[in-house]
Amino acid sequence: MKAVIFGAGPCGLTAAWELARQGIGATVIEKEDAVGGLCKTIRKDGFQFDLGGHRFISKDQELVDDIKSLMGDRLLIRDRKSVIRFKDRQFDYPINLPDVLSHSTLLMNLKFATGYFSSWSRLYKSKAPHGSFERWADTKFGRPLNEYFFKPYTEKLWGIDASRLSDQWAGERISLLDAKDALLKSLGWTKTSPGAFAVKYLYPKGGIGEIFEVMADEIRRMGGKIITGAQPVKLRTSGLTVTGVELELKNGQRSVVRADQYLSTIPLGETAKLIEPTIATQLTYRSLRFLNITLSGIENLSNNTWMYVPEADMIMTRIQEPKRRSPFSAPPGQTSVMLEIPCQAGDATWTMPDGSLLDLALGHLLKLGFNLRPHVTGCFSTFAQSAYPRMEIRYKSSVQPLREMVNRFDNLKTAGRQGLFKYIFMDTAMLTGRRWARQILGADFSASADETDDEQALLETQSVVA
Repeated sequence: MKAVIFGAGPCGLTAAWELARQGIGATVIEKEDAVGGLCKTIRKDGFQFDLGGHRFISKDQELVDDIKSLMGDRLLIRDRKSVIRFKDRQFDYPINLPDVLSHSTLLMNLKFATGYFSSWSRLYKSKAPHGSFERWADTKFGRPLNEYFFKPYTEKLWGIDASRLSDQWAGERISLLDAKDALLKSLGWTKTSPGAFAVKYLYPKGGIGEIFEVMADEIRRMGGKIITGAQPVKLRTSGLTVTGVELELKNGQRSVVRADQYLSTIPLGETAKLIEPTIATQLTYRSLRFLNITLSGIENLSNNTWMYVPEADMIMTRIQEPKRRSPFSAPPGQTSVMLEIPCQAGDATWTMPDGSLLDLALGHLLKLGFNLRPHVTGCFSTFAQSAYPRMEIRYKSSVQPLREMVNRFDNLKTAGRQGLFKYIFMDTAMLTGRRWARQILGADFSASADETDDEQALLETQSVVA
């Protein structure tokens, strides 16, 4: 059997690795020059930066064991500490209502507590549309706390009103402690402990991308093939069977690769266009620009894994110090900072020169209490054009026709965050790739490779690192 996989990110490489371990040499097609997808690591002048903040945790013990075996002593166990920097205050993340109350004014506390209990007791009903993120957050936290933190952060990140966003991803992606249990326990009214969240995670010495670099080396060693700098431009079909894929290299040359099974982890709309080039899709993505700043004369910025910045007038949504994940992320005696900046590909933020963006960012960091200008030695930007699938309230009505178009072929599937158009965790993307590989080998029919559990318990509460 031969297999072709589009995309050398976590999903695609995990699928190819699973096949390789079973003696099947897959061919992986990647349009970039390096593997890793959204989880790649860029190294420059002794510094290393991921595309955003990634860490490896999973509730799937087999996957954890596989990655530990793959990486050996290159894998570190790290402590997680995250905070929210907002309006001259610092709050714990995941959100902890007693912590919010302890760092807020009396008037704010009254608003938050009243809003929460009104929602909890159902005295207040959100006016936001059913199925929207805004209604979900109003109900979960109360209107005042939602308007104070969740709504502004969400609208800043996604670039649209919170009333337009689906609530489907919220319970899985937003780390939060159960507000009711936490508050009642703090008041001494219950002995029930709120759910705990993962405080440790696995992380490679060489950045998150090292997992997929090592995985790619193993795939090649076992007979697989990874073609970088190439992308699929057309699927060849016969009836309901894909018979080949036309590839285009960066130099414009084209070739055809044939296989028995095909997996696409590239954006769902792009997969559909390989079948029907003129098809119009309504799916949109939020882009991210990462401003990577190198620093000298300072050992560490803080003791936080990352800091969330919800305020609308601050250009970044998260501040990260790579050295907090791996001490090998910066030369001795130096550190670095990565700013996650949401935008749309081609807009003013996406195209702004590095120097101008740096000047703007340093001013915003100063407002947060970080005077980094005297320590800056350099900066550069990295980009993720299709970072987050923007799941609006009725997104499924746009996704379903595309999935039906793809699924009518008996040897073509989509998987992963981009292929499914779902805002899923890295390990979930890896598991969808593994599931597809096992299914084409006839070993796993528990669920379709293009399905994930929308109602799964939050990963943070069930993850394992040992």
